[in-house]
This record gives sequence, structure tokens and C-alpha cells, in this order.
Amino acid sequence: MTKIETLVERARRLKEKGLTTEEIADELNVSRETALWLITRVGETPPSDIYVEWRELTKPSRLRLIAMAMVDMIANEVREDIDVVVGIATSGIPLAALVAEELGCEFTIYYPRKFKTEEEKPKGGILSENFARVAGKKCAIVDDITSTGRSIKEAIEVIEANDGKAVCAAVIVNKRGGNEIEGIPLLSMLKILRI
Repeated sequence: MTKIETLVERARRLKEKGLTTEEIADELNVSRETALWLITRVGETPPSDIYVEWRELTKPSRLRLIAMAMVDMIANEVREDIDVVVGIATSGIPLAALVAEELGCEFTIYYPRKFKTEEEKPKGGILSENFARVAGKKCAIVDDITSTGRSIKEAIEVIEANDGKAVCAAVIVNKRGGNEIEGIPLLSMLKILRI
């Protein structure tokens, strides 16, 4: 089976389990357009995208090393103390928790708009009420991969709406390019550039 056939099969199984197109895209680390193509196979050619397989990093000891490298990137860029690390659900949560631990600060979770029902979507995403509050605090946003930057942009808006200040965003893989989002530094361990 080719890699695309494997992705098509994984997307089909996730759809059968009831995941939305956005959730499938998040689970497979591809864009929404690619997830839709994998599910429907409309058209002969898939959208231009890059699939990122990072299962080898999911062993806790390896993920901790990635978190330590991310903390080093943050320390080199941000000249102020971080009060809260905001992990973007779902894939950014384990990494964000480890980054918060390494920084010695609080942790919270941001649930992007893509995880809400259609009726709820216009309201935007939400910060978890079960973890740290962001009001009056400097926040670092952490995710595994950014494709379009939409989830990070939403997180910045929600942090600011809750009287917090986003000072940087950090990801393992940056598929969108650029070094900033909404005026804050976007720190990437790997940047994928199409040439």
C-alpha cells in the first residue's frame, strides 16, 4: 500500500468513528483540504500539502527532549518570563504540558473553533476552565504543527479577549512559512518551504 493509500484508509476509519473533517485533518497532520480529499477522493490529484509523521517523537522521553529544545527557542526569542503555556488541542497538549513544566509556569488548553459544532463556531474557540487563567499573564502558545496558522491566530484572539498577552507561538513543524503570526514571533523547530 502506498503512503497515500494508507492515509486514505486512516481518514476513512476516522470518518467512520465520527470525526469531522477538521478533526481528521488535525489527527493526520494535514490541511483541511487534504483531509477532505482523502475522505472524498474528488479529483485525481490531491491538494498540494505535506504529510508529517511524528510518531517516533511520541515516546515521553523523546517528547521531553523536543520540549527542552522548544524552551531553548523561547528563551532565545522572548526576553520576559512566561506565566502560562497555552497548548492547542489536541496534539499540542502533551508538548505544551512539558514545555510549561520546563519553564516552571502554569499550563492551560485552547480548544480551537474546529472542535465546536456548527452552531457554536461563530463564537470562536475557548480556553479550558480546568487549568490556568490567562488574565494579566504573558502566554506562550504551543502546538505540534501549524499549516495555515488559523488555530494560533484564534488562540491569540482568545487570549487577548481574556485580558492575557500572547508573546510567542512555538511549533515543531511550520508548514505555512513566516516567522510571525499576528505580530508575535512564530518559533519553529522545522520550517517546510515549497520551492
